[in-house]
Amino acid sequence: MSQDSPRIGIWGLGKDGEANAQFLRERQPDTAITLLSDNPKEKAPESLADMPLLTGDAAREAISTGAFDVIYKSPGIPMVRPEIAQAQSAGTLFTSGTNLWFETAQPPRTIAVTGTKGKSTTSMLIHHIAERAGFRSKLLGNGGVPALSQKPGEDITVLELSSYQCADLLHPPAIAVFTNLFPEHVPWHGTLDDYYEAKLRLAHLDPATKVFANARSEELVKRLRERADVHWFNGDSGYYEQDSELMFDGQRVEVIGNVPRGAHNIGNLAAAAAAALAAGLIENPLTIDLGAYSDLPHRLQQFTLANGVIAIDDSISTIPEATIAALALFPDRPIHAILGGSDRGQTYGALARCLKERGQIRAYLLPHTGARIAQDMEAQAPGIPVTQCADLEIAMAEIKAVLQPGDVILLSPAAPSHAQYANFEERGRHFQTLLQTVVETV
Repeated sequence: MSQDSPRIGIWGLGKDGEANAQFLRERQPDTAITLLSDNPKEKAPESLADMPLLTGDAAREAISTGAFDVIYKSPGIPMVRPEIAQAQSAGTLFTSGTNLWFETAQPPRTIAVTGTKGKSTTSMLIHHIAERAGFRSKLLGNGGVPALSQKPGEDITVLELSSYQCADLLHPPAIAVFTNLFPEHVPWHGTLDDYYEAKLRLAHLDPATKVFANARSEELVKRLRERADVHWFNGDSGYYEQDSELMFDGQRVEVIGNVPRGAHNIGNLAAAAAAALAAGLIENPLTIDLGAYSDLPHRLQQFTLANGVIAIDDSISTIPEATIAALALFPDRPIHAILGGSDRGQTYGALARCLKERGQIRAYLLPHTGARIAQDMEAQAPGIPVTQCADLEIAMAEIKAVLQPGDVILLSPAAPSHAQYANFEERGRHFQTLLQTVVETV
């Protein structure tokens, strides 16, 4: 491997890949950098149009034969790809923009947040608590802003990390927060155990990292019981959720400003508060100022229509556990639930049992997991009206035909969006557009 002029590849041309390439070009202008994409029709972003680009089979051939000394891989590219093993055998080093950020920015205090669900909300809450308390904070990572495109916060950096970003992370944060662990992303990681271990890498990189974990997550309790000095939230002490209120050591916490909706989000607030208190961002543990905090788009985002009808855009819900939490917000109102999407091996028995216990519900099932949801409902929730729909537009038309005053329209699919949409944001935006047709008739 050449030490004087390493051959660098940037694999993946999304926002992370573009940030990686821009960063390296600015700091290493004489280094040979090649853009790589699996898509044979990929075009380089305009800002990188002057860089050499390999696509499709040519890119895969160059990677697998060790044509590069270092490859900065975008998070969405699985580590189980055969080209990676072949390239590593040829001496190629694979790393990431997140690692490069840690190495070059050397952030003084970083709170890293991960988990199957709740990591975006928890990250934003920590950042918001810090800013309301007068600290200079940056919120970076999986939520939308690649870390490499920003300097760290002067006082604190909140870094949201997906399992993809954790899988090859080399640098420990000062504080690591784990919201929960549920089955997800198995095809990317290879096995469910590999997915869990990728998340928990944050806890094992350095014993000096302060670890905060959810005592109500069975997998976290099981997998972190051997780790020394774990600080538990949502347990019997410290911060925890009780009856949709935030508590601290048995006392109710005064939360000033906009409070996130739902017991599960109060659980996320417990996570955020525990980490913020440890970082010195909270002066009085019994008072938390959230100011004008607002929920993130497509996360239990509420719209009030005519005649008391409420619509909820919860497109972010890609696992059954998230949908169960959404259903709990409206225990006494009839719900039209839109379910189904891409298949990542989710199991729907618990969701079917929840639907049976709840009652007053109609289910509108989308491809591809809709068929499996229907099977579980037939076995465990017979009698609940089920409508198989080819797409979201048909589901909304079916709902419009039977909608009554006071009903709830809930998009909380319990599955990813990739069967029919690029991402959950696109699915949520389409849902909101289709709501306009419902408004005209209620």
